[in-house]
Amino acid sequence: MKVALITFDFPPMVGGVQQYLGEIARRVARHYDLVVITPVPGQDAGAPYRRLVVPSRHPLAFARALMQVRPHQVLVGHVHPRLLLAAALCRPGRYAVLVYGNDILASQGRWHRPLVHAWLRHARPLITISAPMAQRLVRLGLPSPVVVRPGVDPRRFTPPETPPPLPWTLLTVGRLVSRKGVDTVLLALARLRGQFANLRYRIVGDGPERARLTRLVKDLGLQAQVDFSGYVPDEQLPAVYRRAHIFVMPVREETGSVEGFGIVYLEASASGLPVIAAHSGGAIDAVVPGETGLLVPPDDPQALARAVAFLITHPELRDAMGRKGRRWVEREMNWDRAARELMEALREGVR
Repeated sequence: MKVALITFDFPPMVGGVQQYLGEIARRVARHYDLVVITPVPGQDAGAPYRRLVVPSRHPLAFARALMQVRPHQVLVGHVHPRLLLAAALCRPGRYAVLVYGNDILASQGRWHRPLVHAWLRHARPLITISAPMAQRLVRLGLPSPVVVRPGVDPRRFTPPETPPPLPWTLLTVGRLVSRKGVDTVLLALARLRGQFANLRYRIVGDGPERARLTRLVKDLGLQAQVDFSGYVPDEQLPAVYRRAHIFVMPVREETGSVEGFGIVYLEASASGLPVIAAHSGGAIDAVVPGETGLLVPPDDPQALARAVAFLITHPELRDAMGRKGRRWVEREMNWDRAARELMEALREGVR
């Protein structure tokens, strides 16, 4: 079967959508004839798919490429009216759509909302990345989607051979935007200062919130405990996880912004770390509560502080969560499983 993936977001661009599509594309292309149609140039040496770079983001550029490729199935890589229009024009009833979270929320207050919803209702199938996002789509009046949760590569992210040395190190990896809840971690850290003098917090990533978070660190007197590492190249991330003890990212939902899943939680689990997430958005699908980590209410520094203290003071449970998270990734939450599920959804869409 020939499949065309149309997207504005694809490696070497970085981000959750780009990672999802890049990992899926490499695996789907081992079984299908996959052409990636995108305005993003890149080097695909050794990749099993073909990249067709279009000259612009205009729907006609994608439509012309689709007419050239003549696929059996079109996979719209994320919700955008230009991509949906091109798919609907060229392959009516023969396109699938991936929905993440912020992409669909961005359309809700725009003039094109009715058009976007109409195009999504004709998707065969509609696919999303977590059960909470599936429920949200149904509440918007859209068809019940197929859920294909992301994964991680357990050969790349692995636990350390020996436990990392003290001090206790909390870790967050992600773009510094408000919904990630880094400020909640800082407020929790201030509460834990008297109980754990040797507690440190490493923040990996950059973004528009960094200046505000830096001021908050100063206001709380946490300069000696908090390390802003900034952007870390992708190839160095496995080592970053291996030097931490607990992964924490208590995401919150904000107007027009939701965490659709959170691949970093799986990277932490693959690295043998217990995970603390918030009961918000698709993050609840990235943790098995009480097994691979803990869920706390969003925007609740006190609850987060209790969760961190609990894991530090219960070493057997903390280590067991790390081991169970690793097994979960090896058995289920990996990219090979995600690709199989997505291929099955694409096959169903053309029957």
